[in-house]
Amino acid sequence: MAWFSPLTPIFVAVLCVVIAVLLKGFKTEKREKKAQTAVTSKSRPWVDEDLKDETELDTGDQAHEDWVTEEDDVLHIPFSPMRLTEEEMLHRSQQFFQLMNSRRSVRFISSKPVPREIIDNVIRTAGTAPSGAHTEPWSFVVVSDPETKHGIREIIEEEEEINYRQRMGEKWVNDLKRLR
Repeated sequence: MAWFSPLTPIFVAVLCVVIAVLLKGFKTEKREKKAQTAVTSKSRPWVDEDLKDETELDTGDQAHEDWVTEEDDVLHIPFSPMRLTEEEMLHRSQQFFQLMNSRRSVRFISSKPVPREIIDNVIRTAGTAPSGAHTEPWSFVVVSDPETKHGIREIIEEEEEINYRQRMGEKWVNDLKRLR
């Protein structure tokens, strides 16, 4: 036992070196596997194939095909943007500005009926808005009953009252007073 005591510190040091080498090898192996996994999982199905340009990195990986089943397999329709002349773009942008500049916030709901076809077109148009992963997570409700419209207005006015009295700061409210 006496001969083992002087060798104990050396034995502990050698043991520590062996453990460090093993751990380093294990970490390197784990890092290599992680890097390899990252390279193979570069599939980005949310990027439209037809919108790719020279800045996109094409990994050649077709992993996103795993997401498509036979019943989900639909024909891809490439996006072909309409090309307009500069003059036409300028004209349309001016028209659009004039239309948007004529909007106003109103505090009443008209009793005049709106044709159903117009409502359908407005809903179809709103449904074309971009959404994350094309999930279109919205719902549209058409209200024609005057009592329901009145109830909606009351709820909105209550919320507006809470906004002015609690949510918005005093400076905000005072700044708005000038606008009547």
